[in-house]
Amino acid sequence: MKLGVLTYFGVPNFGAQLQALSTVGFLQRKGHEALVLNWYPNDLRAMYARRVPSAQIQRHDAFTASMLPITMPCRNEEELVRVIDENDFDGLIHGSDALFKYEPEKTRRHFRARKLRFEVQKVSLVVEGIEGNPFWGHYVASLKKRIPASVYAVSSQHCPFQLLTLHEKRALRKGLKNFAGISVRDEWTRQMVHAIMGKEYQVDINPDPVFAFNQNCGSKVPSKEDILRRFGLPDHYVLFSFWTTALKNDYVTRIAEELKKHGLTSVALPMPERLIDFGLEYKVQLPLDTMDWYALIKYADGYIGERMHPIVVAIHNAVPFFSFDEYGMTTADGFHPESSKTFLIVKDSGLLDSYYAYQSKAELPSPESVVRVLLNFDRKKCEAFATEMQRKYEKGMDDLIDLFR
Repeated sequence: MKLGVLTYFGVPNFGAQLQALSTVGFLQRKGHEALVLNWYPNDLRAMYARRVPSAQIQRHDAFTASMLPITMPCRNEEELVRVIDENDFDGLIHGSDALFKYEPEKTRRHFRARKLRFEVQKVSLVVEGIEGNPFWGHYVASLKKRIPASVYAVSSQHCPFQLLTLHEKRALRKGLKNFAGISVRDEWTRQMVHAIMGKEYQVDINPDPVFAFNQNCGSKVPSKEDILRRFGLPDHYVLFSFWTTALKNDYVTRIAEELKKHGLTSVALPMPERLIDFGLEYKVQLPLDTMDWYALIKYADGYIGERMHPIVVAIHNAVPFFSFDEYGMTTADGFHPESSKTFLIVKDSGLLDSYYAYQSKAELPSPESVVRVLLNFDRKKCEAFATEMQRKYEKGMDDLIDLFR
């Protein structure tokens, strides 16, 4: 079959590009022709241009050009529909990644003192709204040929869906009804879909495609010898990767000193936006290729840092980790860890000893305890969970493909 994939694929984000490549790799491994729909709106591109160094953006663009089969550019839904019509697909796959991220109107409602009334601001980005956002599926009804479309393992990125108004739910439901099936990446997003479609609507939870990256794309990963040589690293190293400034240099230095006692070298790994090196001697500089980023984590003796996809890569490769989680929603009644995609993955893996949430306001774990968690990491439990995630991924994708037959 010829299948179109609609997801984040070209954004300067390591995890986004890996999940897109893994999906394509799975489809090709199963004998299908995969083509990524090149929808990358201008406002999203402009946002990343403000946040990410141009040299790093160029590196991500090079990854897209060399690794992913993509269509002609689509800057809006009209162009997207035209490209889909021209390619005569047998099915369309939305996902994975945070495609169901949305800013409810109540979060954008502000009182204008001069006008003495409340006004609703526009969404920050097209991909965080409904109008003109193909991730919600409204465009499917405009296709010349009736093509089955399905959603795989998407996330709402801790969207406060409880604030959705009745008219917002109706607008979202109108688009979601165009899908033959919907699966999500976490329980929070499933609750959001149920709030829109009704609790009787079937919504499975499926793993992120990166949980099957070695099976789908393992031949593309550089060797450990190549990585150590090109980046000048010792055999045994632990990565530190942060984009917030929540941790201070002296805190990280104490962790690095504790690791050194056990023969482990501390290495600063950049986020696409920047490198925070904490004064560490070893550091990986930007620009950095997405595949090298994956390999650096795969061959590490440990990962200490933020964001979700590094944790997925670590779990997939049974690499000890300690997650400092910046995600999650805080309301008047406190922090809701279940709204964090990272928390849900670590919780399901049974490895919550390796987890700390900034928004919990709890005292930071001691440097000694962070190192102790890494050294006593339960690899067998991690491997068992990773194996189960890969199995669930295969089944979820096979079930999705069956919808198209």
